[in-house]
Amino acid sequence: MTYPTIQVELESNFLSDTYFTELTDQYEKIRSEHRKWYLLDQSKAIASHAIVMRMMQDLTNNQALLYGHKNSNLFFDTFDRYVKKLPYITEEIHHYRNELNNYGEAPEELEEMIELAACGKWKVFSARYHRYEVNEYDSAYNVKFISSDGRFEVVYNMESGKMVTDPVNMGTYNFAPGSIVPWKYYQHHKYDKVPWKKWGNTDQVSYKEIIQRELKHGSNEQKNSSDELEQILESKSSEFPSC
Repeated sequence: MTYPTIQVELESNFLSDTYFTELTDQYEKIRSEHRKWYLLDQSKAIASHAIVMRMMQDLTNNQALLYGHKNSNLFFDTFDRYVKKLPYITEEIHHYRNELNNYGEAPEELEEMIELAACGKWKVFSARYHRYEVNEYDSAYNVKFISSDGRFEVVYNMESGKMVTDPVNMGTYNFAPGSIVPWKYYQHHKYDKVPWKKWGNTDQVSYKEIIQRELKHGSNEQKNSSDELEQILESKSSEFPSC
């Protein structure tokens, strides 16, 4: 199906409590208007897409407001919930994850991230798919962290101590954080992995171009840097028993 363009009319201010109530009301209204009483009812997809597009528009027009706002978590919870009602996501929605990932507020320096991880605010995660060869640095030394809620990702290079932002190995936002729970694993595959394989991280480098590069995962440099990071985190955790 192709999602129709639908204007979602709201009266309340962005991120106010009533903003989210109105989104729910508009979702039900649009779904009711497009509901068909037979098997191929697409009203849920049509309404969900309309809400997601309105939220993207509102955030784009008010980018600074979301930082530190009391309803920031509610925004992400709501956005992700409507995304996961869609039968598929569009390229526009997929690439918007890069805007959303900025709100994880990950530090630029690995040293600062290590302190956050030692306090349990972030955790180390597999960087297997973030170690493709690039000219600017040795990707074997890339390591990855995810936020405690699994939404935000960030990749650092152990040699430089800096955040990795190139379109080949960058971290991205997860609409459906990964899990060993089967239905959550399926959602992560559907809404995060499949779109990545279709469109890459940005429109600068395609997935096909990425996987044609040498993967440095499994090299001695990668294993040694991962072991070193683990040791550093253990040491830091003992320095910060409570944060």
